[in-house]
Amino acid sequence: MEALRAEKLSKDFGGVQAVRDISFQVQRGEHLAIIGPNGAGKTTLFSLLGGQITPTTGRVFFERKDITALAPHRRVHWGIARTFQIVNLFSGLTVLENIMLAFQGTKPSRFQLMRHAMSYGKLFVKVEKLLTTMGMWDRKDEFVHALSYGEQRKLEIALSLATEPKILLLDEPSCGLTGAESAEITGMINNLESDITVIFVAHDMDLVFGVAQRIIVLHYGEIIVEGTPDDIKNNTKVREIYMGYQGRAKR
Repeated sequence: MEALRAEKLSKDFGGVQAVRDISFQVQRGEHLAIIGPNGAGKTTLFSLLGGQITPTTGRVFFERKDITALAPHRRVHWGIARTFQIVNLFSGLTVLENIMLAFQGTKPSRFQLMRHAMSYGKLFVKVEKLLTTMGMWDRKDEFVHALSYGEQRKLEIALSLATEPKILLLDEPSCGLTGAESAEITGMINNLESDITVIFVAHDMDLVFGVAQRIIVLHYGEIIVEGTPDDIKNNTKVREIYMGYQGRAKR
């Protein structure tokens, strides 16, 4: 089943065309990586998918419905969640309070103010389950600003999962993490429910090849190649343009 489709997307910023005539489909439950060198148009494409910017031309479809003009917060309610390269959390609140707010964000109860967190019984059970899965239940009472950077990255992904998304857009999920923390994120993504579609941008090749079922490579705002991880590893053009193997023999 088709989860998301980009149809001839282009985006101009003045005289600069950041994304040019991009089309692709993502199936439900698929893990798709978008890679490319700096300036390739990855962030612009991601922002088009998330609704943070609107295309100059082209359309975006979610489950065959045109969402090109749909605002980001409406996309969240439809089932599209996004994380950002720069951590975006409520640093003055606890881990538990951040997650509770995320769970409430798509529920009618968000309009019911001045209630203690423990009064949301069923919601609290979901919070406990999610934080336990993320290995953060023992940190629930810690203020976010006291967490390590790796823990903050995990929490941001947890916040996105709290919206119960159908599609999860991850922007550089392992950025700034140690090798061990990156491996933990890789495992976490691979252990998501099988019907959650994951689209992510990353420079971390261990993460890309450890998670992606299909990879799209961008260069100067265009798709130059797409295929399985093995296809991308063995593609001469990718090696030359992206991985820096110009003129080197294949080992």
